Amino acid sequence: MTRTLAAQLSRALVRCYPRRWRQRYGSELLDLLDQHRAGLRTVVNLAHSVASIHLDPAYRLEGLAMSRLRRAALMSAAVVVPVALIAVPFGLFVHAQNWKDSHWHIGIEGGVDAMAYSPDQHSILVTATSGGMDGLDTLWNVTNPARPRKLANFEGGAPTTFAPDGRTVVTVSFHDQPALWNVANLSKPTRITTLRTGDSSLLWGEAFSPDGQILAVAYTDRLYLWSVTNPAGPRLLRTLAAPVAPTAPAACGQPCQAPDPFYQGDIAFSPDGRLLAATAGRDQVALWNVADPADATRIATVPSESGFVDALAFSPSGNLLAAISDDGTVVMYSLANAAYPARVATMQTVTAKQIAASACSGGCGPMYTLEFAPDGHTLTAVASLSSPAQPNGLQPAQVAWDYAFEWNVTSPSSVNRIAAFSRSGAASPGGDSSLPLLAPDGRTVAAGAPFSSFGVTVWTLP
Repeated sequence: MTRTLAAQLSRALVRCYPRRWRQRYGSELLDLLDQHRAGLRTVVNLAHSVASIHLDPAYRLEGLAMSRLRRAALMSAAVVVPVALIAVPFGLFVHAQNWKDSHWHIGIEGGVDAMAYSPDQHSILVTATSGGMDGLDTLWNVTNPARPRKLANFEGGAPTTFAPDGRTVVTVSFHDQPALWNVANLSKPTRITTLRTGDSSLLWGEAFSPDGQILAVAYTDRLYLWSVTNPAGPRLLRTLAAPVAPTAPAACGQPCQAPDPFYQGDIAFSPDGRLLAATAGRDQVALWNVADPADATRIATVPSESGFVDALAFSPSGNLLAAISDDGTVVMYSLANAAYPARVATMQTVTAKQIAASACSGGCGPMYTLEFAPDGHTLTAVASLSSPAQPNGLQPAQVAWDYAFEWNVTSPSSVNRIAAFSRSGAASPGGDSSLPLLAPDGRTVAAGAPFSSFGVTVWTLP
């Protein structure tokens, strides 16, 4: 059954409810159908509900006079009791199905949309897979990258990241609300709580402050700052406006309303926890002073002259902020005065020609990651490019390219490139780019394909 047909049947079934029921609950149910995609299970559940309502004596006898109500009720009892013996177990089954429809299914359909290394145990990696009704987080021991060992699966999806102590993972619930999990026992993750923001837009980013006490949660046009000092009792401290303009028609090729997608690397705290940087809009980065999270204020907006910002990184000392745009340009800013970030260097990774050669009809553009070395002396960027379509346009090529670039940034005003590396590898079945992630050692790259079940590949910089 197609989604369109299921939606039409669902709305038709709503009209089959008794008039008095529709007056009280009809609009709420229609709103719910508008917010969630209807399927075959939705139609079956609604049909059962309609039948149950019409079998309910309170509705069947609505038009009877009170003088006849007692007699009709007694006569109905002989029918209602046996029906209840059947309906109650069936109702419990339907309730269980409804619960499943409102939660992630632990499945593997879809691609790897987020990854994160544990800050305290660099051999532990969490991957997040999302697709349709499926949402899955997986913990891996990658001490030997050639032989990763699965530790546990738990309910989740993208975005996903670790707290600094490595004992807590924040992921996302089925309704786009942040969910905290205790992973102190890596083989048995347990849910701590779900942070109810009430926001119905897209949850795209999550970041912990360096001390682990503040969690920043990024939605389409706003950010929420939570105190998670007590993970079981989080407190909302501040909501920050971060409006995003719709993608311009010229960029879409046709009129469109949704903003470009964001990725986990688009939000970061400074090492001292006093600044928060996040993508805001198609081509800018916003800086907030979060020294007092309850009174956080936006202090600067950094425009990008080279397109949508794909990843951010603070230097270990916090005096530099680097951003990479979708055209492969890296711009580095001095934060000596955080209210007035000053551009100090511009570097190029992949070229426009390389990006154009890898373009495909599915919107699979390049993906990037950006990290400073722990000593702050070097900056590394990794770009993953999708494989181009074959000349016949029917099958994607089975080769994709990864590029890595390294710069010496000891003197920000005179940055020089010290290394460049490229490698080819097997492309995902859909020909899409991989989502790269640099390990804390700065040399190991994990790459997951977001739009197909191609898994994660791990490789090492020379």
